[in-house]
Amino acid sequence: MFFMNKKNIREKMLQIRNNIKKEVKNQKDEKITETFIGLLLKNNIKSVLLYASFGSEVDTWRIFQFCLENSIKTAFPKVMGTQLELYWVKDKEELFPGYKSIFEPKNGLKAFIEEIDVIAVPGIAFDYKCFRIGYGGGYYDRVLENKKGVAVGLAYEEQIIDEIPIEPHDKRLDLIITDERMISCV
Repeated sequence: MFFMNKKNIREKMLQIRNNIKKEVKNQKDEKITETFIGLLLKNNIKSVLLYASFGSEVDTWRIFQFCLENSIKTAFPKVMGTQLELYWVKDKEELFPGYKSIFEPKNGLKAFIEEIDVIAVPGIAFDYKCFRIGYGGGYYDRVLENKKGVAVGLAYEEQIIDEIPIEPHDKRLDLIITDERMISCV
């Protein structure tokens, strides 16, 4: 599947993701969650950055529950201007609707990207070179600039395309987990 520019890819892939039937989405979410948790356990991960999933995004709430139950420190992002600030979160009750009604921490103990082992990254489209298209704000590209941990895109198989047109500011992920496979770029 090849589209000419990021805007066209974003529109088409968002439509595809939004059209995944709820029961199919739930099954796909379960497989992605299982694989992601396996990655955490296999590598004895101590800290994670999760996004608060909304709409048709890959669900992260089961992953958050697992992290809470297994003492894995978990941070969530908060939009501050053109940047993401990260805060440690110990309970879903610490999250409130924020930027574009996406749940985010109001405040609390600040986290820094350099201290996070695994970074879950949302997206609308991903390619085999581990590049992604998000919503167009560049928030994750900026936060990933200083990462020391592993950046993992969470995607449905339908979101994988051959190639995404990249720009100098685009950051490559280390790994993509879909409901069917893992794509490694390290």
